[in-house]
Amino acid sequence: MIVLELILFFLSIIIISVAIAGFGSLLSIKTVNNFFLDICFGLIIISILITTFHFFYEIKSFFKILILLIGLTIFFKKKNLVDYKSLIKKKNFFYLVIIGLLIPMFVSQKYHEDFGYYHLPYALAFLEEKIVFGFANIDKTFVYNSIWLNLYSIFFLEGKNYNYLTFPSFLLFLSFVIFSIDKILKQEYSKISNYYLTIVLFYFLLKFTRISEFGVDFPATIFAILSIFYFIKFYETNEIFKRKSFFYFNLAFSLFSILIKLSVLPIIILPIYLYFSNFKKLKFFIFNFKFLCIFFLGLVFFIQQFFYTGCFFFPTNLTCLSVSWFNPEHLKLSKELELINKSYSTAREIYSPEEYLENLTWFLFWLKRNFIEIFEHIITIILPSLLFLIFLKTQKRKDYKIKKENFIYFFCLMFLLFWLNFSPVVRFLIPFFVTIIFMISYKFYIKKKFSKNIFILFVLIFLIFNFSKNIIRINDTKKVFVGIQQIENQYLLNEINSNEYVNIYYPDIKKNKKNGWQGRLCWDIPFICSYNKLDVGKKNGYLIINKLKINND
Repeated sequence: MIVLELILFFLSIIIISVAIAGFGSLLSIKTVNNFFLDICFGLIIISILITTFHFFYEIKSFFKILILLIGLTIFFKKKNLVDYKSLIKKKNFFYLVIIGLLIPMFVSQKYHEDFGYYHLPYALAFLEEKIVFGFANIDKTFVYNSIWLNLYSIFFLEGKNYNYLTFPSFLLFLSFVIFSIDKILKQEYSKISNYYLTIVLFYFLLKFTRISEFGVDFPATIFAILSIFYFIKFYETNEIFKRKSFFYFNLAFSLFSILIKLSVLPIIILPIYLYFSNFKKLKFFIFNFKFLCIFFLGLVFFIQQFFYTGCFFFPTNLTCLSVSWFNPEHLKLSKELELINKSYSTAREIYSPEEYLENLTWFLFWLKRNFIEIFEHIITIILPSLLFLIFLKTQKRKDYKIKKENFIYFFCLMFLLFWLNFSPVVRFLIPFFVTIIFMISYKFYIKKKFSKNIFILFVLIFLIFNFSKNIIRINDTKKVFVGIQQIENQYLLNEINSNEYVNIYYPDIKKNKKNGWQGRLCWDIPFICSYNKLDVGKKNGYLIINKLKINND
C-alpha cells in the first residue's frame, strides 16, 4: 500500500508542479525563464486567486480542480515541441533523483507545533465559510494572517483529509533546492551570487530535514533569500534588461515574503534602495502589468486583514476603523508576542513585563535560553561551506569586492536590529545568518576554482544525509503513510453562544488528556472552534463575529 501511495505522491509532485508553473509563467520573464522560478511565481498568483475568490465563496472541490486544469492548460499551451524534447536531458533525470531522495521528508511527518493550533483550523475555515468579518476574534493567532495559510485550503483531499496540507511548503523547498543546483551548475557558476546559493543550499539540506520544521516562517525565509540573491545579481550585470528583470524578482519576492511573515519586514529595504538608486531607469518600470499583479496581491491581503480585524495593518491604531468587529484588545498583542519571543517566562518571578523589556534586561535571559540553537544554526551554515572551500583548488585572481558591500552590511544591521526589537526567534534570523556569513567568506571563494564534480559530490552527500535521517525516523514510526500524523480531539458544543447562524465548539480537554497539550488545540474540529465567548451575527450571507465579551479561561 505504501508503495502505491509513494508512486501517487511522486506523480502528484510532477503534475501539481507543472500546473503551478503554468500560472507562474504568466508573471515570469521569458529571457530569464526557469521552471522552478515559475513555481515560485505560480504560488504568488494562486495566492491572489484564492484570497480574492474567498471574498465571495467557500473554497470547494470544483475550484481546486479548476485551478489545476487552468494551470496545466497554460503550461502546455506555452510549450512547443522543442520545449518537450528539452525535458529529456540527463540533468532532469538527476532532478528526479533529488525529488526521490527528499520524498521521505513527507512520509509519516510529525506535525508542526502550530499546525493543530491555527494552521489547520484556519485552512478549514476556507472550506466551510466565505470570508468572515471579525475572524480574529476567534483566536488571537488569527490577528495577523499569513498569506501562505491561504494556499493550504486547496490542498485538502476528499473528506477534508489534510495529509497534503503542507504540500506547498514541501514543493517550495524542492523548487528552491533544484533551482539553486540548476543555477550553480550553469556556465555562470563563477559568479559570486551562486556562492550565496551554495551556502544556503548546503545549510537547508542539512538543517531542514523534517516537514515539522516548516512553519510559515520557512517559506518567508526562502522568498527573502531569493530576494537577496537577486539583489546581488542586479549588480553583477550592466545589461539594462537583466537589471530590470532582477529588480522585478527582488521586489516580488520581498513583498510576498512579508505577506507570509511580518518578521522579514526589513527585506523591503532592498527593492526600495534599488528603485531610488536607479530611478531614471526604473521609474516607469514598476507600472508594468507584472508589477501591478504583485501590488494587487498586497491590496487584497490588506483588505482581508481589515475584514479579519478592523485594521488594515497588523493592528496599529492608525489603520483601524470603528467597525463592530474591531477588538481593541488586539492592539496589545504585539507586546504579548514580544514578551513571549524574548523569553519572559524565564524571568516572570523576577521582573514585571515593563521592567523586563526596559534597558535590554531581557537580553541575557533570552541569550541563555537560545544560545545553543543559535550556535547550531551558525555551525550548520559555516562548516559545510568551509569544507567545500577547502576541497576547491586555489587559483590566482585579483582581489574582488562585491558591489554595494557596505549597503548589504547596513541591510544586515537593520535586519538584526528589527529582529532583536520585535521578534527575536532564532529561526526568523536565517536570512541574516546566511547573508552575513556569505559577506565574510566570499573573498575566500573568489580565490578558489569552482569544481562541478566536487559540488555535486557535496550535494549528494547532504542529500543522502537528509534521506538517511528520514528513513531512520520512518523506521521508528508505527504507521508508515504519505502525510501528517494526526491528532483526534473530542469536542463540545458551546450551547450558550451557538445560534441559528453557526455552531461554536471547543476541545473537550478531559477526554483529550491522552493527546497531551495538543488535546487543548482545535485541530480539525468543525468551524467555529474557539474558547472565547463570541457574538456571531450574519448579514448579506456573511458571518460577523463581533467583539469578545469574556475570555473563557
